[in-house]
Amino acid sequence: MSINFEMNEEKHIKVLDAILGDADLMMALNAAEDFESGYQLVAERVPGLTLEEFAGSMEMLRQIVMAQMEKGPIQ
Repeated sequence: MSINFEMNEEKHIKVLDAILGDADLMMALNAAEDFESGYQLVAERVPGLTLEEFAGSMEMLRQIVMAQMEKGPIQ
């Protein structure tokens, strides 16, 4: 799996921790009207997060989910 984006690894971990560690944030993110609204929700928890960094994290998360789906249901 290859991800092509420039981002501080520490900030990427903060983004994933914020999303995956907070069920309310994850639900709000899923219900966001658009990509920018979702970014604003996460940026409140990760100071200094750029839209490009958020997009990179979302792409990485999407690829992880897709790879897991290819493996089948979680046992």
